[in-house]
Amino acid sequence: MSGSGLILIYIILFIGVFYFLAVRPQRRQRRAHQEMLSMLKKGDEVVTIGGIFGVVKELREDYVVLEIAHRTKVRFLKRSISSIVSEEEEEEEYEEEEPEEIEGETDENEEAEDDSEADDDAAESGEDDSDDDEETSR
Repeated sequence: MSGSGLILIYIILFIGVFYFLAVRPQRRQRRAHQEMLSMLKKGDEVVTIGGIFGVVKELREDYVVLEIAHRTKVRFLKRSISSIVSEEEEEEEYEEEEPEEIEGETDENEEAEDDSEADDDAAESGEDDSDDDEETSR
């Protein structure tokens, strides 16, 4: 009897751990998503699950109409809206994406530009380096 009682305790323990690690967080996440959808209003910039940015132009019971480009409107299910993009988040993203210039990189870029300009000048003057390469390989 103690063996079957121990198995029963393990099963109950497993169900409890599963509930606290999987079910509860998913419910919280679903509730937060529903709140976000209820706060959605005309003019909000949103991101869909597929990664498409758009501005809410029309709200209906089950779907929203997003303007994804000038005069391009697309209808999406409300549940496919991933998040509302705030202006503060956009500004932070742009600040993070700006690359910092390193002194060594600027010198290399200038040298690469000089080399490409020399190649362009040679191409314009009609010089062909491929003939020289063939003669040296023979």
